[in-house]
Amino acid sequence: MPFTASLAELQAEASCPICLEYLRDPVTTECGHNFCGFCIHQCWEDLQDILPCPVCLHHCPDRNLKRNMQLGHMTDLVKQLPARRSKRKLLEDKVLCEQHSQALALFCEKDLELLCPQCKVSSGHQGHPLTPIEQAAAGHRKKLKSYIEPLKKQIEDTEKGLKMQVSNLFELRRKVENRKHKLHSDFEQFKHFLGKEQSATPLSPEMGHSEPRGLYKVTLVTFH
Repeated sequence: MPFTASLAELQAEASCPICLEYLRDPVTTECGHNFCGFCIHQCWEDLQDILPCPVCLHHCPDRNLKRNMQLGHMTDLVKQLPARRSKRKLLEDKVLCEQHSQALALFCEKDLELLCPQCKVSSGHQGHPLTPIEQAAAGHRKKLKSYIEPLKKQIEDTEKGLKMQVSNLFELRRKVENRKHKLHSDFEQFKHFLGKEQSATPLSPEMGHSEPRGLYKVTLVTFH
């Protein structure tokens, strides 16, 4: 595995970031990035004063870049190594611009779009804040993280409030049930008391079935 990883890194170093093929007549910019001579000059074809590096956007002072002979020899050796990833695999790993067929390396902060270096000068993004994709991704991940933390806190507070409301609901139900049992018990005791009072009061012959003296007429109401 270490050998495979090292081989992949070596093959990546010998590849052009613009065309994704092995370097042809490689040149090196002032910022240290390598390109095919044809690719970098084609990328700068419509530019005048500002010549940005397609990888890091460093402003190169001169379009006449010096050929990197040593890198060219190394690329010739790398071409002879086995297990080079196919161009199709490289295209899957790095998405290309549909208009210019160059690797998408920039992010427009204003329009929120991915751009290739050629898009910067040949489209409506001139003057817009552009950053390398890796830098833009890191910045937006940081923003998302700052949004996620407060949302997590809100969710936790909401869950706590919901649990408290459910607990209060169960407590209220318990109190209602206890009150119902208490009322039913009081009613049964009152009913039993009236029955005993009626049984203990003697009736005279003259009164017959009239109501006992001294007792109030009580109408029992059954609660449903």
